[in-house]
Amino acid sequence: MRSLKISASAWLAVVAGFGASASLAFAQSQPEDTSGAADTPAAAAPSAAPAPVPPAYFGSVALAKGKGKLVKLPRAVANLFVADDSIASVRPASPGVMFVFGKTPGTTDVVATDQDGNRIAQYSVTVNPSDYESSRLESQSQAVAPGNGVTAESEPGGMVVRGTVNTPQEADNVVNQAKAISGGSVINDLTVNEPIQVQLKVRIASMDRSITRQLGINWSSVGEAGTMIGQFALHISSASAAASLSSVPPGVVGVTFPGGTFEGVIDALATDNLAHVLAEPTLTTLSGTQANFQVGGQFPIPVSTGTNGSVSVSYKDYGVLLSFIPTVLSDGRIALQVAPQMSEINSANSSIISTGAAGEAFAVPSLTMTSASTTVILGSGQGMAIAGLLEDTSNQVDNGVPGLSEVPLLGALFRGDAFQREQQELVITVTPYLVNPVNNPGSLASPDDGWSPPNDLQRILLLRDNGTDTASTRIPGDAGFMVQ
Repeated sequence: MRSLKISASAWLAVVAGFGASASLAFAQSQPEDTSGAADTPAAAAPSAAPAPVPPAYFGSVALAKGKGKLVKLPRAVANLFVADDSIASVRPASPGVMFVFGKTPGTTDVVATDQDGNRIAQYSVTVNPSDYESSRLESQSQAVAPGNGVTAESEPGGMVVRGTVNTPQEADNVVNQAKAISGGSVINDLTVNEPIQVQLKVRIASMDRSITRQLGINWSSVGEAGTMIGQFALHISSASAAASLSSVPPGVVGVTFPGGTFEGVIDALATDNLAHVLAEPTLTTLSGTQANFQVGGQFPIPVSTGTNGSVSVSYKDYGVLLSFIPTVLSDGRIALQVAPQMSEINSANSSIISTGAAGEAFAVPSLTMTSASTTVILGSGQGMAIAGLLEDTSNQVDNGVPGLSEVPLLGALFRGDAFQREQQELVITVTPYLVNPVNNPGSLASPDDGWSPPNDLQRILLLRDNGTDTASTRIPGDAGFMVQ
């Protein structure tokens, strides 16, 4: 049997050169060896079980719009699928590498499978807005704020700016650059190493003067019986004095002539009104931070909310309002964006709004408003008038009896004259200060310093409205010390 095996081996070596067909013919004609599987090389091995599929890999890929990235896969794949090809596209670079390209900001999934459809890997792809604008801002910010740590993140419709700068002017320059680059809204999240506090004092002063002069005789008040002159009765009832320009009624004086009595009315009125309005709001805030201040109130305004007659209420502010944004420049000057406003309710121009229901109506008053909005640059302690108004209005009304009112000298008895003049002057000034907090809060003055409620004895017997005795003035220094 061993020699058979050898001759068989030699035969196999000879026929091997004849090709696969000769080997196949030999294999088919080779006699079966019953000596055992271990001694027979041609014995067939049992078929192996299919290998288990490795678990899928889960990962994430983040990139910006318009950017691409090569991603190495766990092993060779046959198919690539993307859930939303409008957000990202995928191309195979090799059996084990894929290329992901971001199209539109959003999130989608990419799945890789083998030829049998088994999942090999799945990636969550996030496409962010293009970082071109943020990268450009980060590079250009070094020119306006050297050595800063400014970072920017592009967001839909704008940009978020973060980091640390040395001065408020550098922060303002970086934000202005971000607005110019992004073209949208900019969220300022910068931190200033040297925050500076700015106090703004605004003075709104207004002077109004109204002068009214009326003089004339109202002949329309002549009695119906007329004035008897001899055998004749004088009836003059068509003429009248000038129309009144003031709400104050003129004086009424009875006049008696010999031969007859009539009730002539002399229109005589002289008024001189002077009004002074002064408002001085003061507000403190950090450089680069907006501050708002209001003293006044709100009045309701009915607003229709539907066709069924339902009405809701909104509120309108009135009083003294102040809003400003200071920015301290590198040379110590202060750039101010300031918008003061002063308003008061005016019921004379109110409007009546009906709700649709029977007998229900609302009277909505109007506002008399004085406001300004501007941007100026001032030094600490410097003042500037940002707005001013000078208005001079006059009105004159003359009327009388035709013909008689034109007679020299005596014509004054048959005509009336009314004159009114209104003058208004308004000035708005602003003064910024660089301020620091005080260590002693008691040194800050307040309107109630030195005041306390009076007791019954002080209020009833002494007619005092302050229960605190005024402290005597102390002269600094010891006795004998002379202040020069």
